[in-house]
Amino acid sequence: MTLIVIGEAYTMILYTRAGRGVPSRRLRPGKDVVVSGCPFRTATRGVPAWACDMCRPLTYFQAAILLSVVGPIGCVGPPRLPVRAERYHIEVRMDPASHGLTGLTTIDLVRTDDRSLPDSGPVAVELLLHPDLKITRVTTDGTELRHHAVRGQVRKKDDDDEDFVPRTHRIILDEPADALTLSVEYQGSLFQDVSAGEKPGVIHNFAMRTHIGEEGIYLADGAWYPEPAEEEDAEPALAEYTLVADPVPGLELVAGAERDPDVSERTGRLAWHSPYALDGMVLVGGPHEIHQTVHNGVTISLHLKPSQARHVDGLFDAVKRYLDRYEPLVGPYPASEYSVVDNFFSSGFAFPTFTLLASAVIDMGKRPQMMHGFIDHEMLHSWWGNGIHVDPQDGNWCEALTSYATNYYGYVLDGKLDDARRKRRNYSHFLSRIKPEDDKPLGTFSREDGCGRGIGYSKGTLVMHMLARKIGQDNYWAAMRRFTEEYLGRYASWDDIRRLCEEESPHGPGSLETFFTQWVRGSGAPTLTIERAHYDPDDQTLTLALSQGEPPFDLDFPVRIAHADGTHDIDIPLDTTSKEVTIPVDFVPQTVEVDPDYHIFRKVPRADIIPTTNTTRSGDAFASILSAGGGNAALRLPESYGSLKSIFESSFEDDERIALTVGEIDDEALADRCVLIVGEAVRDPQIAEFLREIAFPVSWTDEGFEFDGVTYTDPADALLCTVVRPGAEGRGVTVVFANSEDAFPRPNVIPMYDRSLVIYKNHRAVLRRDFERRNVVDVEF
Repeated sequence: MTLIVIGEAYTMILYTRAGRGVPSRRLRPGKDVVVSGCPFRTATRGVPAWACDMCRPLTYFQAAILLSVVGPIGCVGPPRLPVRAERYHIEVRMDPASHGLTGLTTIDLVRTDDRSLPDSGPVAVELLLHPDLKITRVTTDGTELRHHAVRGQVRKKDDDDEDFVPRTHRIILDEPADALTLSVEYQGSLFQDVSAGEKPGVIHNFAMRTHIGEEGIYLADGAWYPEPAEEEDAEPALAEYTLVADPVPGLELVAGAERDPDVSERTGRLAWHSPYALDGMVLVGGPHEIHQTVHNGVTISLHLKPSQARHVDGLFDAVKRYLDRYEPLVGPYPASEYSVVDNFFSSGFAFPTFTLLASAVIDMGKRPQMMHGFIDHEMLHSWWGNGIHVDPQDGNWCEALTSYATNYYGYVLDGKLDDARRKRRNYSHFLSRIKPEDDKPLGTFSREDGCGRGIGYSKGTLVMHMLARKIGQDNYWAAMRRFTEEYLGRYASWDDIRRLCEEESPHGPGSLETFFTQWVRGSGAPTLTIERAHYDPDDQTLTLALSQGEPPFDLDFPVRIAHADGTHDIDIPLDTTSKEVTIPVDFVPQTVEVDPDYHIFRKVPRADIIPTTNTTRSGDAFASILSAGGGNAALRLPESYGSLKSIFESSFEDDERIALTVGEIDDEALADRCVLIVGEAVRDPQIAEFLREIAFPVSWTDEGFEFDGVTYTDPADALLCTVVRPGAEGRGVTVVFANSEDAFPRPNVIPMYDRSLVIYKNHRAVLRRDFERRNVVDVEF
């Protein structure tokens, strides 16, 4: 017996007897098989022969001989017809109990490439589909087409999704066509282990792609409907979408499009239609109640669990407030409806016409409704990212624009200028903390081997702030309104944003080329320093020696001059590594300070970075310290202690971290390490001495703790405090303590605080403080 592996999809066994190859089973007439990637069909009249679409009919004997020779090489199948989708009509039926999906998708395709193909003869259209779904039938104009599955082309993988590979299906056409419509029937089960993608301290489960279950439905990127395989490096097609779904008992469905009442009335099913060209369709659902209202022509829907009904009024108010706030700045909301939808896993995901929020976020109540970076951020993606699509040939710009407009500029619109300055400061301190190898250009965000989320969001925000200051705030928002008007339903790039801002700038075309080259296409940031300040009372001049490090940026160097009657701010043009300037002043200067309001994205010395939990979670050596009791059931530590420890140590490799309990700490264990101290461990004499040595600003009493002369003894009081330890540059020490187990802060929320100290009462922050060091230079006379 000879075993021959044939192609990528089938293995067949041929018995060779007296020179005659006989298959182990007889193939039915007209039955499709795949041999070495090439479609074969048995003779339709039952003749014992194979007929390849590209080859002459072969007898069993000839086929066995041929396969023995060419099997390892593969038979050349029909050439691929490059196509893109212009229109999708998707119909689905789902069964959560079995995770089942049955679908019919009709795709209008057009040819995209004029490469020379045969004028006649078979060609293949390649479709991608989730590997757990099987195509059962393909037709065009009522004619059934041959199809087979082959090994899929691998989509880009990332840390959260290492195994997903959509399967490629080849659909065989008798002749090439410039346009055609395929109707594809398919079915299967879609299940994903939700818990596998949940990570302590991480607010997004990016591993989720496709899941149908009784707890909820999430059909997003995972090729849950067939779509054409894209040419390598080709711009993904934008298309028109219609989605029709059978109602699912017990679950309410939401799609990334507008509801289509005409189709629903005609079919008795749920229906949606895209309000503009989309790059894909999303369908989600959950065991929800729907609450609705209308505001300025936009239907606002809330899909919430019954237990979340208390949040309805606050969520409605938030959505209305943000519509009123941002439409004048960025243009009309680009659809007729907007929904906030409760989700069954960790998420804060924005899709066309709706935002998908984790239950834990919604249950936080006022915080996501009022604080910037929650609902307002996801809602702005209705314009940027979902309304205007990120050009896949360029970097992701939409997070920079969205974070600027909401996470930062929301405070400006609130009139909270101190909070706006704090955000600008923290963005610069973030860059000063990251490793040099991670300091990559903003314009590479979301590209392979590009910059990380910190640069995409934080640096991106401050770059937008600098851009608005450079061309004028009103001009910036005028450019954003034109952006919406001209690019809705289209792809846009950083260069498109530059062009629009130049056209609205008083300086005209080409004026922002240097700005975008250094801040978007380049990496790094200046290190602004005043080397010396000297005042000459005879001619009333102030001489400043300025430097910015290598490479030099073309920027306006902000300086604040303090004098007896107040302060005076100036911007000094600087495009070289160093420069000495002399400034006439009509007052006697006392001190000067570099950019005290952080208007320039810059690096600061590590000793000047405000300590936050990020300080303790950065570096290459870490120790967690918990009180004793983990092995004693009567003294077992709260689960929250272990969760917090896991969140902090997840930033370090296994050989970079140690876990300690009080009473087991030798003198060298904490040397040069970032340290997390949790709960009653602070009262251990050895730990108390360690905290005194690093001048920790909180002390402990028999009933609680004391800070800044105030004692906190209420059982509802808790504390989060981080300092930079002396003698270990950049290493943080974080203490999390509560006067009772019930008051202990929620571990998943702790990394979200960008403050040095937070004091809580009943899990609400009642005091916030930053330990900021400002570099003030005395003026010499």
